[in-house]
Amino acid sequence: METEQFNIRLPTDLLHDLNIVSRLLKINKSEWIKTKLAEEVYKEKNQLLLELGNLYVKGVINKKEVQSLVGKEIADQMESVHKTAKRSMKAGMKYGKKLKKALSA
Repeated sequence: METEQFNIRLPTDLLHDLNIVSRLLKINKSEWIKTKLAEEVYKEKNQLLLELGNLYVKGVINKKEVQSLVGKEIADQMESVHKTAKRSMKAGMKYGKKLKKALSA
């Protein structure tokens, strides 16, 4: 995996706590930070994509706007999921009406 250096400044107290965690877990500080950061980025990204998908489905934003934010691949996936959900919903409604009619006969 390709990497890129990223530097941050941390408050002294936080760095002190990080050193304690590092020693207790017997893990390199950078490795611990990378792991925790990856976990948080993954959760945040998925939450934001879910919210973006909801906005798209509700028509608040269009596919072009989604694409400008997250790229063509994800925009295409959202469109595909939305179309599939609409077809499924229509089929479910049609089946429900048919079942209701059969039960009332």
